[in-house]
Amino acid sequence: MSTSTDRPTLPPTPLDRSAPPQLDTLVIPKERYLSPDFARLEWEKMWTRTWTMAGRESDIPESGDYFTLELGTESVLIIRQKSGAIEARFNVCSHRGNRLREPGMGHAESFTCLFHNWRYAIDGSVESIHDPETFPQQCPLEDLALRPVRCECWGGFVWVNLDPDAAPLHDYLGVIPRHLDPYHFEEMILLDDVTIEIACNWKTSVDAFNEPYHMAATHPDTLAFSDDVNVPIDCYELHSRMIMPLGVASPRHPDHGKVNDAIRRDFLARYGIDATAFSGNADEVQPAIAKAVREVHAGALGADFSELADQQLVDDFHYTVFPNLTFNIFGMNAWVFRHRPHPTDPDRMYFDFFNLLRAPGSSNPRPDHRHYVATDDLVVELTGGGGDLLAQDTYNLPRVQSGMHSRGFRGLFLGDQEVRIRHFHQTLQAYIEDRLPRGDG
Repeated sequence: MSTSTDRPTLPPTPLDRSAPPQLDTLVIPKERYLSPDFARLEWEKMWTRTWTMAGRESDIPESGDYFTLELGTESVLIIRQKSGAIEARFNVCSHRGNRLREPGMGHAESFTCLFHNWRYAIDGSVESIHDPETFPQQCPLEDLALRPVRCECWGGFVWVNLDPDAAPLHDYLGVIPRHLDPYHFEEMILLDDVTIEIACNWKTSVDAFNEPYHMAATHPDTLAFSDDVNVPIDCYELHSRMIMPLGVASPRHPDHGKVNDAIRRDFLARYGIDATAFSGNADEVQPAIAKAVREVHAGALGADFSELADQQLVDDFHYTVFPNLTFNIFGMNAWVFRHRPHPTDPDRMYFDFFNLLRAPGSSNPRPDHRHYVATDDLVVELTGGGGDLLAQDTYNLPRVQSGMHSRGFRGLFLGDQEVRIRHFHQTLQAYIEDRLPRGDG
């Protein structure tokens, strides 16, 4: 693991605003969320051409370690090779199409098909075929190897692209590495790994986390310590960002400009600051938190936060990487959401939640993966809290999806606070119409 003493200092995350995107104000048709035909178009034109985060490099530290990515109708094996490299292969036997491994992670010296006993090495090559002499066309081993999938890494994450001719991952990510490298995701450990199956389209879920407009109604309890009004929004070609100030009360809240009990309890005390003794005003809360992170938590975690501005140690720096990855980054830790489409039903999706903490060299064991089906009373226990907040969103999403089926609803009527949703749909439409070069971000 690299440290601040043996790596170059990275340039700071840009905080300046991007140029406002030139977008129309038309209603977004509801059929995009409901139609099986549009879902097929998404798959053919977009999902099979974009980079998708498959998982964490740290989950496959040794040769033969693997995990799967389930994306639409495809299952992909991501495997650590003997050389230390990470490669990806389609998780399907070349003989009759049987899946080689169930979804999840594990270790394999080889992959054997349980249907007819064909065996493949971890590099995808054929190791043995049962009764090869019975095939009159013979068995060309190179042609029968597990088909490769484009696979590259950034930020401690493994990414795959189903398009073998896609441009490199770094090109696709565009500004994202420049903005997020100072957070050093490669030094983060996993605290929670959760999947929730939700009765909504995957885009319904992406939308919910792409705007601050829902905060006052869906998360009213957060207004005591978050500013949902003064939220800068930036759009960068495929991707986008918003920055939500935390540790300050919303202008909608009666305690705006004050250090209220929620700020003392949920922020000052959480960061180890004596909330009862704190005598500063509202403008001094964020600097006090940043100081605590640098002087106390950095040492406890073994992390170096010198490349981050004070604002980044407090506020929610919220990025969406098209098409389906949401980052909520708080300096020391991050919530990462992955929104996956159901393979056949546009009214269902899989919401993956990864809770990360920057603690290089930590010996904490990896948490088990937990899978839930969303219900009205589902509250997922998360390390450090936040389950109630997530429950408020998962309660709304099936109702939004159900309402879209109504004859009384035409489509999404969006305001300026929802510009990231409009930008997202503009990008999606560009893929549908083949107006974007392969993999180019």
